Amino acid sequence: MKFSTLILSTVVTLMASTSRVQAAALPTVDIQAATMPQFVKRDIAGLNNYNCKPSAAHPRPLILVHATLLTADSWQDFVPTFQQQGWCVFALTYGTVPDIPGFGGLAPVEQSAQQLADFANNVMARMNASQVDLVGHSQGGILGRYWIKYLGGAGKVNRMVGISPITHGTTLSGIATVAKALQVFYPAEPLFDKIAPSFYEMVNTSPFIAKLNAGGDTSPGVVHSNIATKFDEVVTPYQTAFENDPGVTNVVLQDLCLLSLNEHLTMVNSMVVLQYVLNQLDPSAAKTANCLSLL
Repeated sequence: MKFSTLILSTVVTLMASTSRVQAAALPTVDIQAATMPQFVKRDIAGLNNYNCKPSAAHPRPLILVHATLLTADSWQDFVPTFQQQGWCVFALTYGTVPDIPGFGGLAPVEQSAQQLADFANNVMARMNASQVDLVGHSQGGILGRYWIKYLGGAGKVNRMVGISPITHGTTLSGIATVAKALQVFYPAEPLFDKIAPSFYEMVNTSPFIAKLNAGGDTSPGVVHSNIATKFDEVVTPYQTAFENDPGVTNVVLQDLCLLSLNEHLTMVNSMVVLQYVLNQLDPSAAKTANCLSLL
């Protein structure tokens, strides 16, 4: 079973199982006893190297922002290529919670956005840079937007590339819609607030998503681009990943390569996605992103 599918199954199960439970009666969740996928942490050579010397072609630090449930090491397939092409590459693990060790992106999204803001400000200070470029996957694709709009990030981002970003929220493949119809959506919220507050904030009707997109999807002075996959089972419908303001470049992965079967979490393992991201970060050195990128 795909990890993303397991997440969705867990969501609907928890909603159903807590639909008749009062918030005050919710038990302490023993995450250690639960069956959760385990990942082996892999350090990425050269990541977060503050002695890196930016190249003339790529003078700004590049910050990578992972997806919900992932960590900084999810960028292992992308970082070596960025480094080979002269980028100074940085990444953080944000949004960890004490009850679920080893997973990121679970804390309140506003808190995670502040972590990104603090990290980026530190990178700029130590690298003597006035701006950064951002590449964000899923939840990581919206944290930079919140930083720019509400946490003092205006003017600090040059280019922002979203990989299946959760721009307009999600219906969780219809689970959220069905759960509301069955009146099991809101009764489950206290449980998620205990273990993964970010989940409810990323539903398409949440106050957070409304605040994020108030006044438009983009920010002045930032070059925005996004790539989505038709096989996304987390950001649904997949078109909700796109920013709708003028001047944004939005692309569907399968329009670049029909053979690409990547779903939500595996977008950061796709060489076609990587080439698209490289093209958006540096259009002057762009190469065609298509099925040949897989070779």
